Amino acid sequence: MAEWLINVTRRVPDSKACVVFIHGFQGDPATTWARFPELLCEDPNMGGWDVLSFGYKSHLAPDLTGAWAGDPSIKTIGDSLGAFARTNLVSRYGALVVIAHSMGGLVVQRSLLDHADLAEKVDKVILFGTPSFGLGKAWIFQLPILRSLNRQVRDMGRTSAFIKSLRSEWNDRFGKSPPFSFLAVAGSEDEFVPRRASIDGFPDDQCAVVPGNHLEIVKPKFASDASLGLVINFIQGQDVPGGRWSTAALALERRDFHKVAKQLGPNRAILDSRALVDLALALDGLGRRDEAMAVLSDAKRQGTDAMGVLAGRHKRNWFQDRVDQEARKALALYGEAYAIAKDKDAAQAYYHGINLAFLSLVYENDLAKAQDLAKKVLEHCANAEKEALPRERMWRLATEGEANLILRKIDIATQRFQSMLDGPPKPDPWQFTSTSQQALRIADQLGDEQLARTLLTLFTGG
Repeated sequence: MAEWLINVTRRVPDSKACVVFIHGFQGDPATTWARFPELLCEDPNMGGWDVLSFGYKSHLAPDLTGAWAGDPSIKTIGDSLGAFARTNLVSRYGALVVIAHSMGGLVVQRSLLDHADLAEKVDKVILFGTPSFGLGKAWIFQLPILRSLNRQVRDMGRTSAFIKSLRSEWNDRFGKSPPFSFLAVAGSEDEFVPRRASIDGFPDDQCAVVPGNHLEIVKPKFASDASLGLVINFIQGQDVPGGRWSTAALALERRDFHKVAKQLGPNRAILDSRALVDLALALDGLGRRDEAMAVLSDAKRQGTDAMGVLAGRHKRNWFQDRVDQEARKALALYGEAYAIAKDKDAAQAYYHGINLAFLSLVYENDLAKAQDLAKKVLEHCANAEKEALPRERMWRLATEGEANLILRKIDIATQRFQSMLDGPPKPDPWQFTSTSQQALRIADQLGDEQLARTLLTLFTGG
């Protein structure tokens, strides 16, 4: 097993996420990266992340059997990385971001293929100047003596068995959608590993170019340098809501999404409605929105309740973070579900309809549209009451309360809410919280302070 050397830039008790830097050919954990780990720690977006650097042996020395002590092969270093990830130092983390330079990127790719537990833990992979597609006429690699004597040099050749096997297995296992976010970065002036060797074989959305040569691209000097900014933006992600979650918490959540997708995905054809919702939420959380919508299409065959659950998730996300896209997703899903249910299922129709009315009021600020929907919702409630099961009474009364609030029929609304609270059945705590919060938001949107006080008194018992 290859020897390793670890540099610790930041390690905080109870941290569950870690960035691991991995150097390249003839590099080491300290000099390869210079201030990169330190600058990463100084960025406020990187709170919650530990930062380590992993090192291994790599020298221009012969490794003929019986000669000098030779450097390990890239595959052996990859096995060493897999073993390192299982040590007490790393095993505590629920999510890893791996940043590698040059040959270190080959080590990472080989290790991810050979060690499934590492692949399940890694949230993002960033490769700087890595010869993923092999090197052709780079200077030292054309010297016959070096190609014959050093395994690491030999493995990086464009026609080497190692490169051919790596690319074939990577395509078979991960294809264009690996279970982690992936970015290959080329240097604009990198003549040692040109872009045709580092990025031209990957999908465009997995590639980037930064200024600098092979060494400069991993030695940022200032917080404004392109390589550092690229890494921070990639870790943070384009869809990160500001101010609520750290990037570390988001990474942990994404790893949970991967576990759900891995567990439920193979059984998609036989899943029940709630499991399909869980799978769709996981896929959507991973940015695989087309797949999530395909799963929702499966759920439609089992009714519209699953669509409402997903819409409710987006609505709650919007409440918490005020991200416009979340509200629009909720509105679209509720609208589609309502269109399906309105002539077939009165209970589902009032459920989706009242949420459409609510979003029309508090998100679109369209009182006329909200009131028109509220009137239709009350009709659905009346139809549903005729054949409702006892357990549906609570939600129907809550819905009638909200609809009458929107219509400014305050006395009727408070009476319906009181009946809901009195039971039977009594609402569970989460049902009570959901109903009271939505009612109070309606009062706030209507700008009626007295109504808000009335509702607070009602829902708090004085």
